[in-house]
Amino acid sequence: MEKKMDKDNLINQIYDYLTQEVSEHYKTKELLSRELYQDQKEKDRKVKDVSDQNRIYQIRKVFSPLDFEEETKKEDNMVDTSKLDARIRSRKKEIQEEEDKIHMLSGYLKGLEENYFVSSTGNQSEDESIPFLPAFWKLIEHVKAVHPDVRINYKKTDDLSDVLLHLSFLKGFYAVIRFMLYEIGVYVINIETYIDEDKTLIRFQMKPKIPGDISLFKNKKYTLDKELTKEFSIVRWKTNSVIIQALMK
Repeated sequence: MEKKMDKDNLINQIYDYLTQEVSEHYKTKELLSRELYQDQKEKDRKVKDVSDQNRIYQIRKVFSPLDFEEETKKEDNMVDTSKLDARIRSRKKEIQEEEDKIHMLSGYLKGLEENYFVSSTGNQSEDESIPFLPAFWKLIEHVKAVHPDVRINYKKTDDLSDVLLHLSFLKGFYAVIRFMLYEIGVYVINIETYIDEDKTLIRFQMKPKIPGDISLFKNKKYTLDKELTKEFSIVRWKTNSVIIQALMK
């Protein structure tokens, strides 16, 4: 029994380590994406400035009696974006490397989930099976206690269900709460439950804080989607409302 516990502890530590590594690589990728966006924006600005100057020169050349021979020489000069182009290529390469690492580590995580956690939970006795609903209410109460500045609205019910709590849901729930509170920033979470005997649907409707960069906010949807487990899905992703639901059977 002790060897089994040691193995379980080791596997859990490996899983937590891999999960943290994936999260760190996502953060690095997001930082590189922001830098790439700024470099591309700066390049577009420089090209536009030169284009505008050339257009103004053409107008002045037609309507002004002055000699524009000197300006003609300057017009032929192209804007130098070589340094920006090199940075853009480098950022794209680094982003691709981060994506490759995320894909590889996510594959390891999926292997652990399918080959270890699933088989482990399948061998649990009845005493080790945890009913989903009571555990879920405790999770919400814990999140509410840890984050008193976030309004979390929910109605606890006495409905009964045969659905059990599984590790996959816990991983997905952790990803949603961590991402929405720390990566997006929300100030309201409304939770609705639809409970049947053999399935339970949880609907999280969240109010994000006003994003500083709309395009970055939209891109984060795909980042979160990759972290979600099979129970979770993103239903709505708008600046005024994000809806994520989880279906357990």
